[in-house]
Formats: sequence, C-alpha cells, structure tokens
Amino acid sequence: MNSSARILIVDDEVNVRFTMGALLQRAGYVTVLAENGEEAIEELERQWFDLLLVDLKMPGMNGMEVVAAAQQRQPDIVVIVLTGHGSLETVMEGIRYHIFDYVLKTADPSQVLERVHAGLAARSQQLRRTALLDMVGVAVEELHYVMPNSLSVADIPTSQHDIVVGALRLDPWRQQATLYGRMLTLTPTEFRLLCYMAKNVGTALPYSQLVQQAQGYEISDPEACELIKPHIHHLRQKIEPDPTQPQYIRNVRGQGYLLEPIEN
Repeated sequence: MNSSARILIVDDEVNVRFTMGALLQRAGYVTVLAENGEEAIEELERQWFDLLLVDLKMPGMNGMEVVAAAQQRQPDIVVIVLTGHGSLETVMEGIRYHIFDYVLKTADPSQVLERVHAGLAARSQQLRRTALLDMVGVAVEELHYVMPNSLSVADIPTSQHDIVVGALRLDPWRQQATLYGRMLTLTPTEFRLLCYMAKNVGTALPYSQLVQQAQGYEISDPEACELIKPHIHHLRQKIEPDPTQPQYIRNVRGQGYLLEPIEN
C-alpha cells in the first residue's frame, strides 16, 4: 500500500472531515483538510495530491464542481465522492467526471480504507502504463524524427551545441535529455517543451506560446493553460526532487511557466 500518498479531504461537516482525516492518518496517509470548495482549490494550486475525497453536497461549490476543478489542475488525481445517499443521477454524473467510486458517509471505516487503497492502486497502475507509453513514444521518435513546425534544419544544434542549463543537458538532434548525468525518459512533446523553456531560462513563457512551440497549435491562453498542464505535471514528476514542491518548473499565476536555473 502506498502509505505515503497525499489525500485531500473536502467536507463542510467538521465531524466527517476530522473523522476521515484521523482514519486515513492512522493508516499512514498524509492528509490535508478543506471545509469548502474554495479552500480545496487553494490547496490544489498549492500542492499535488494522489487522491481527492470530497463531499457531494456542500454550500457554495458543490462536490462535482470541486472534482472538475481538481481534474483540470491535477489530471492524475483519483476521486472518491462522499455522499449521504446514492442515486442514479449522481452515478451518471460520476461517469462523466470519471469518479473512481462513491462511499457513503455511514460506511464502515474498513470499507473506506479499502476503497482508498483500491483507488491508489488503480492510479499507480495507470501511471505505470503512461510511463511505458512514454518510453515507446520516445523510441519511435528516435527512429522517425519529426521536426517541430517552429524549427528548421538550420535551427537544430549539433551535439557540440547542446542546450545546457546547469545540470540539465538537452541534445535536440538526438532528442536526448540528461539531468545530473541521468538520462530522462521524455515524450516528444515533453522534450520540445523543456527545450523551449531551457532556451528561455528564467523567463515566464505564456501558455499559448508553450503550446505553439511544443505542439504546433495556435490557441487562446485559457485553452492553452489546460492543454499544457498535464505535460508540465509529467515533466515535474521526471525532473523535480519533490514534484509537490516544484523548484525548477515554476508556475507564474495567470501568465505561464518558467524554468529556473538548475545548479550543477
């Protein structure tokens, strides 16, 4: 069991919130409590979570609105909804939002722990599958290099002219990246994104500009923000010492992302 997993618990009922928090803490999980949707959003923007345990009915933002906001910010998060009663309507809505499961607030503690464990196990399996697909994508890209629209042959540096940002070294011709001498497994999109940020280290780059350089799309900043967010998330998982507290790829709220210098 991934007992170091981070869980966000959102419920306006103080007894439910603290009971769930104590239960999961005793099981070894790291828990953060929020009493409403707005507070939950603040936590989601401040740090990363593996699982969201959220009340369905709350004043202000309801549970599904919190789920939608969470999935926009953290696409890999697993969602379990707390509810006082089940209904066909809530189940259908849950399908639309890819809810992992529903748990009654009156459920036995062992059942809550079992569903949380199952949700985290499913997340780990999905992340392993994604990592495998990323590796396949890199291998295919190495065999069939597709040049980004924004580059020409003359723009591609040779291996003697790698992009170097401290301990980070990028070879655009071979599509290889190393950090402190360790080879990074990046998808083609992640590699192009990191290259562009490395060329502009220390500069806040707009979301739309990042998408255009990494994927060739010309879209508005709000749309680009949502499109680029999963790629930034995966990059952080691969290069940050602690992805929950990013040091290198920083979010400039309302503007975009920047790459900080990486010390040797």
